[in-house]
Amino acid sequence: MEDSLELSNNNEDNNIIKSTFDQLKTKVEAILFVADTPLEAGEIRNWIGEVSLADIRMAIRALAFEYEDRAFEIFEKDNKYQIKTRNEYLNLIKKQYTGKARSLSKNALETLAIIAYRQPITRAQINALRQVDSSSIVQTLKEKDLIYASGTRKEVGNPLEFRTTAKFLEVFGLNGLNELPSLRSLQMNIDDQKKAALALNAIETSNENENKVVNSSEIGFTSPDDSQG
Repeated sequence: MEDSLELSNNNEDNNIIKSTFDQLKTKVEAILFVADTPLEAGEIRNWIGEVSLADIRMAIRALAFEYEDRAFEIFEKDNKYQIKTRNEYLNLIKKQYTGKARSLSKNALETLAIIAYRQPITRAQINALRQVDSSSIVQTLKEKDLIYASGTRKEVGNPLEFRTTAKFLEVFGLNGLNELPSLRSLQMNIDDQKKAALALNAIETSNENENKVVNSSEIGFTSPDDSQG
């Protein structure tokens, strides 16, 4: 049975319990702050060690109460928790983040769009869709904390799979990936229309050939010469 922090009739014991709980609360806050994705109580416990799930949830409730008058909140969805900016302050910070997003090159924005709509996706798949090596761009997006390696794919070589981060959602003012705009409405300012068409058509195709190398014919791109022939 898991031990839980409960107050006793002894003031000295209560002070120790309060101190222990405050330390737990601080640890939970730190974990939620640095986490890229929402975490379940059990996942938080795995980070901390021997502590009951009841105490983890108690610490989260205490943090939620403390955050009531702050710009951030403890957000819960599907029994997962995350520290996020309150909706009423999103427009305020969006201006700052939008400038940073615009500082990305057109190729970086193209790569980021591919990852956002096809995640989880491997580096090889990104390269195939863009028809160019994207290793340096992927590294840049990781350094900007817009994407992260979420795990490895069970295939030859165990390649890394990439997903977008919570910061990606904040940068583009989204509460979740379900709020991503339609592909055709994305204004990425990509001058190379051929690459844009390749990327968009590739993302919109079915996942039947997910693990195959994609070439221009497989993703539905037709050049002007082909259409006339």
